[in-house]
Amino acid sequence: MQFDESNIRNLLIRAKEEGVFSKAVAGFILPDGTQRLVALDTPENTVFDIASLTKVCPTSTLALSYILEGSLHIDDKVADYIPELQTNYRDDVRIFHLLTHSLDYRVPMKTLRTLPPEGILDALYTYQFERAPGADFNYGNPASVLLGMILSRITGKDLQQQGRERFFEPLGMTRSGWDPLTRDFNRIEKAEIMPTEICAFRNREIQGEIHDESAWVLRKLFPVGSAGMFSCVPDLLKFVQMVLNDGIIEGSQSRAQAPHEPQQEPRRVAPAGILEMVSQNAFANPEFAALTRTMDSATRAGACTALGWELNSTKFMGTHASPRTFGKTGFTGASIVADASAGAAVVLLSNFTYPHREANADRIHAFRAALADAFFKSV
Repeated sequence: MQFDESNIRNLLIRAKEEGVFSKAVAGFILPDGTQRLVALDTPENTVFDIASLTKVCPTSTLALSYILEGSLHIDDKVADYIPELQTNYRDDVRIFHLLTHSLDYRVPMKTLRTLPPEGILDALYTYQFERAPGADFNYGNPASVLLGMILSRITGKDLQQQGRERFFEPLGMTRSGWDPLTRDFNRIEKAEIMPTEICAFRNREIQGEIHDESAWVLRKLFPVGSAGMFSCVPDLLKFVQMVLNDGIIEGSQSRAQAPHEPQQEPRRVAPAGILEMVSQNAFANPEFAALTRTMDSATRAGACTALGWELNSTKFMGTHASPRTFGKTGFTGASIVADASAGAAVVLLSNFTYPHREANADRIHAFRAALADAFFKSV
């Protein structure tokens, strides 16, 4: 393919002129493994709060790794790992429902942000569902919070430790993790972290601390599976390339790194089979039919999600990628769009919520789709 950097840069400049964001970094994986970076008014390795990208990097990808290895099972009862769960349908809530966001949690977690962390968890534990697990697709934070807790309980390690051991250190993601200002490894200077918002709730500029309010409160107990990760585009490209390679990191992936860094040898980071899991519609898989038996035909026809990742969503993925395109968005202006068929991907980090968030995500979604189309139409 012919990578058109000038077109990408013009898209970024136009978005800045329209006030969608003022700073951004876009990264691209070409089908041959080549990586390209295009930065707008900030260094390429600027660290951003990646918000809900945390749900996939690392939370759900850790869970899928454990499932493939056999230490976790997709139809396991959530209550077996979190006995505190006392909601109705308690015995019907499975790992599958957490990975596909097919639980009927209708509580925006921002409404819980004034509670102590234990109060937030109690609200999730005792929530009364109107619909049975598997009846609907209902994207939100609660499922990822519970999933992160389960991963910590089965390993005895928090998500920070698991992410480092499983992905960040093997992949050379040296600028990724929770608590970038205060952690005891690879600490990041505040000036190298993009501010996310002048926050009315906390009455200060948020820079280097978790932007998501409920995740910020819950962080007093543990790193949260729904939000709170910080990373940069070069690091995320390494992660996405690993997934596109079905769990293997190739030496050629390192083409975006500095010339003095040693070339990495191919090695397995995640179990084989992970690419198929993240690029196939989980609701259409007959293997999981019993877990979505309460989903009506109209909902099933409109719902499309992979295990742990969003799938084939033109809203932010555009129209030129294949049906096997998986990805994720983050509230702060982050996104990943990866086409499993083409072996290509787009990663965007921006300061969309700075200085203040917009009423909805319409403009950043439109830009994400335009960026993906500009890239994938030439793949």
